[in-house]
Formats: sequence, structure tokens, C-alpha cells
Amino acid sequence: MGNGENKEGAELNEYDNCFACGQSNPIGLKLKFSFDGEYAFADVVFHKNYEGYPDAIHGGIVSTVLDEAMAKAVLFKGKIAYTGEIKVRFRKKAIPGEKYRVYGRLISSRRNLHELEAFLKRGNEIVAEAHARFFSP
Repeated sequence: MGNGENKEGAELNEYDNCFACGQSNPIGLKLKFSFDGEYAFADVVFHKNYEGYPDAIHGGIVSTVLDEAMAKAVLFKGKIAYTGEIKVRFRKKAIPGEKYRVYGRLISSRRNLHELEAFLKRGNEIVAEAHARFFSP
């Protein structure tokens, strides 16, 4: 932990009002992220309130979860960074009430620019994926 990284399996609980991870946000997702040394990850079960079409979670909510996993991947590395651009690919619909796991990973950093990727999985199946560039202030 001396180099700014959290130890394997450590939880990172900050920003209590964050829509994605804030534990005090009454309408938030309340994701709890851990870090295994390479990936930030969290389990998520989407509520029906986050549907777009019936029995399909809104793509913006799925994108939010992917974005948050990447933000946590950077944060676990001891850096604060913001989304500069994000590209999301949806492979399957996310269904309310089913268990998913989201993963985010820092691919590279150069000065204040960071390249990241994220995956939302149901079991071994990739439901959505994202690639993004983040910037540090």
C-alpha cells in the first residue's frame, strides 16, 4: 500500500453521494468495489427501476457501471481521473434481478492520460464492454 495501491481484495469506499458507489445515495446503485491487483470489480443486481424497455436495463445505467469500474481501477492505483471519452459496446441485454459482475482495468498511463477497459459479465458471458480515456487534473 506504500505506493498508492490498495492491497489485493481491498475495498474502496469513498464519495458517499456518488450515484454508482455512494452508500448514502437513496437512488444510487451502491456498488462496493474491490481490487485484485489488476482489476477493480463489483457485483451488481439491477433493480427494475433502471429499465429502459421492459426486462432490459437502460443502456445509460449499464454505461454508468462500466464507467465507474474504470474510475475505480484508476483510483485503486492512487490516481484521481475523470472520463474524457468512453466507447461502449452492448452485446446482450442486462436483465433486472440477475447477478452481474463488472470489471475495470487500467491499461496504460502517460502523464495525465489513462487508457482503460471494462466488462460487465453474467457468469462467463460478456454482456457489455467499454474502452475509455480518462484524464487527471
